[in-house]
Amino acid sequence: MIFDFLYSLIIHPLYQIVEFFYTLCDGVTDNHALAVIGVSLTVSLLCLPLYVIAEKWQDAERQKQEEMKERLSRIKKAFSGDERYMITSAYYRQCGYKPIMALRSSLSIAIQIPFFIAAYRFLSHLEALNGFSFLFIKDMSQPDALFKIGNFNVNILPIAMTLINVTSGAVYTKGHPLREKLQVYLMALFFLVFLYNSPSGLVFYWTMNNIFSLVKNIFYKFKKPLLALYICAAAAVLATDWFLLFRHDGFFFRRAILAAALSTVLFIPLLLKLLNFILEKPLKDFTGDRKSVTKLFFTSASVLCVLTGLAIPSFIISSSPAEFSFIDGYSSPFYFLFHTFFQSLGFCIFWPSCIFFLFNNKVRSAETLLFSLLALCGLSNAFIFGGDYGTISSVLTFTNAGTLMPSKTFAAISLAVCVIILALILILCSRKKLTVILTTLTFATFIALSAISVVNSAKIKSGYKHTAELRTAMEDSIKKSDGITSVDSKKDDFSAQNPQINPAFHLSKTGRNVLVIFLDRAIGGFFSYMMEEDSSLEEKFSGFTYYPNTVSFGGLTLTGSPPLYGGYEYTPQNMNKRKDEALVDKHNEALKMLPVLFMQNGFVSTVTDLSWANYDWIPDLRIFDDFPEIRREPTMRVYNDVWLSSHPEFTKLVSVSESLKRNFIWLSFFKIVPPLARQTIYDEGSWWSPKSENDGVQAYLNSYSVMDLLPELTDFTSQKDTFTILVNECPHEPLMLNYPNYTLEDTQNTGPYPLDSDPHYNSTFGAIKRLEEFFDYLKENNVYDNTRIIIVADHGGGSGLDELIPQQKNDTVSAIVYNPLLLFKDFNADGGIKTSYEFMTNADTPILAAKGLVEKLENPFTHKNLEEQVQKSPAKIAIFTYWSPDGQNKNTFNIQGWAEVHDDIFEGSNWSRAEED
Repeated sequence: MIFDFLYSLIIHPLYQIVEFFYTLCDGVTDNHALAVIGVSLTVSLLCLPLYVIAEKWQDAERQKQEEMKERLSRIKKAFSGDERYMITSAYYRQCGYKPIMALRSSLSIAIQIPFFIAAYRFLSHLEALNGFSFLFIKDMSQPDALFKIGNFNVNILPIAMTLINVTSGAVYTKGHPLREKLQVYLMALFFLVFLYNSPSGLVFYWTMNNIFSLVKNIFYKFKKPLLALYICAAAAVLATDWFLLFRHDGFFFRRAILAAALSTVLFIPLLLKLLNFILEKPLKDFTGDRKSVTKLFFTSASVLCVLTGLAIPSFIISSSPAEFSFIDGYSSPFYFLFHTFFQSLGFCIFWPSCIFFLFNNKVRSAETLLFSLLALCGLSNAFIFGGDYGTISSVLTFTNAGTLMPSKTFAAISLAVCVIILALILILCSRKKLTVILTTLTFATFIALSAISVVNSAKIKSGYKHTAELRTAMEDSIKKSDGITSVDSKKDDFSAQNPQINPAFHLSKTGRNVLVIFLDRAIGGFFSYMMEEDSSLEEKFSGFTYYPNTVSFGGLTLTGSPPLYGGYEYTPQNMNKRKDEALVDKHNEALKMLPVLFMQNGFVSTVTDLSWANYDWIPDLRIFDDFPEIRREPTMRVYNDVWLSSHPEFTKLVSVSESLKRNFIWLSFFKIVPPLARQTIYDEGSWWSPKSENDGVQAYLNSYSVMDLLPELTDFTSQKDTFTILVNECPHEPLMLNYPNYTLEDTQNTGPYPLDSDPHYNSTFGAIKRLEEFFDYLKENNVYDNTRIIIVADHGGGSGLDELIPQQKNDTVSAIVYNPLLLFKDFNADGGIKTSYEFMTNADTPILAAKGLVEKLENPFTHKNLEEQVQKSPAKIAIFTYWSPDGQNKNTFNIQGWAEVHDDIFEGSNWSRAEED
């Protein structure tokens, strides 16, 4: 725990800097070796001010040692033992010198150590370097081993690194005492031994560091080193800007932002002069008041630390504690909160404090002004200009990332507020009394944010406790279910040592089976392309009817799924009409409608992870406690260990916990920057992490493992008719799969068809292909014909290639978002797939499932006939609402917009805005 704290505090901020600049340079150059050079150059430039102050301290140390040299020599000759020690100490006091000051001569080396550790950890495990060659280096993830002498590999790169290091040291220590020269040469020898068999990428990075250090030392020999450095830097910036704007083929907005950021280097002399003028004239009293500067700095830094390390992450976690509980080996979500806080301590307090105390009053004052600006602007951006980017997933990505680019007005207002805040800070710091007001304001903000974090932590604690109780209840429920012999095989985070599969679904060979397969977010328009691409669908899905002209009553699971489960009585409009009943009760009623209806008519009902059961993120299947005959079979994340046991190549997957540990601090930074910069910070959901083949695999596996194991999870032992609802989220987790079978493999091939490059299409097709295999299994066991099957989604969604999916042309809504998949196969149906353009909704699912099989086609809770409740033309759709139960009223949905559609949903004229009745 202590090591983890120290690493998060000291090394992790530097690791993130190395990682960020590597990803940035890799994206610009599209060359991993050039990216390593870019990182080395960036780190060298960032450390340059520290080296400058180290040089000043070392020069002062050398000068002091030289001044005392003669007198110390005489003391050494004249005295010995304790007498020499006492006289030497008295002389040190007389000269104002402390022996510990001798450590200042090692400051330049000390600066390099944490950066080296960060680079070592990053580059030693960087996937991108595996197999990557550059110049004479065949594989940058391995030692270069250019040639052999006998059985000994001769690595040229570490030797070259050492020669450059020695040369740099010789230039640097020219005229210095022998002690300093030996220190430099011994350090070069140490790195030769330490890095000799290290990956070439890491040695290459350190070699470039030594080259830049040599250049720096040469610059120091110039009469005007800073001017020479500025000229070189300006030339490099102009060349890079030209490349970005006129030669690079990436997104222009990102290129322009990067070019603008780099161009600030050109104005550094002017900015420094302006800053110097402000500090010496309007803020003269502030700069000279070291005590006030120190107080304001630490209160501002503390505000930033609590805001980014506690307040923002606790808001996210407290909104859904269950989602961040029991992840990998971490049961409590507090682990991720504290881990983020430690990182924030490093970013906002530890390293800024090191800089603060190293430099003079002017630098301290400038840093204080910067942190005051960051703290107040961060508060404004986080709480006033927070933005609405849709639902945030458990791996911290947004469902509506297309809104990250703000409107011009929104962006301008947020930037104007930051300018006003800067002006206010300068005014308040111009007078001592006003500075006290600013310090008091920031301290009060710190207290308020701390209080908010405590309140959110209480919510997290309560939610975690509830989740733990729910999991315990689920275990007890599983133990009591018939046909289950091993509880451990049902767990995801505390799996059995030897996982095994016990069938969860028991179908009948002689009776009738009704199977509803709910694929969350499966887009209906995809299926027509799947039929064109895969001719085997005709045979595998024999007897099915495809309904492309299907609409959902909501674009989110919360509003789109209740009609699917319970029929037209549970559309958002009809649920809102029942104003005297709690929304959660109506939702649970919808989930229970079909299982109870079939149970009452002699069927054995089985349910899996029913969406938002009891309005819990982890579905609370205790809503069926009054119906013990109904079998409960949680599947999400349950079979990952079983699947991985037969696919060991995937054990190297990046866990969700590692993603959260890294990205929570990035989410905080995302919140505190101006809206105009957020798209850049978000970086398409990767948060500036190096690209990895494992991105999203873990989330997809949570559902894919179930689909892939369906044959093993199904037997045919039931002696009664059966009804089963299988809920699966494969389409909800976009991921590229291996063409043509769309399997989860450690290698991927992409197909030639238009949608084959779209991750949403891939993840959906992966589920469809696994159903092909499952249907073959049913046919082999003579169960396919006596099984009625419905494949349906709660809603559609956007894709990377929306233009390929038919949709209406007006601006009311995007039809693809409300176009769920709907496929239906009745008993003994055969022949190829039929396509019907009948206007359908996913609320037709209960009627399709139960018609002709139950004595009375009526809701067992409201006793209303299901067919009499049909309100299909026009269908009234909730188009604007919050994604989770927390954003709703107690008894009604909090919906800000409605639309109506009839007949052909892809005809723009059939859509119109509507009002709630």
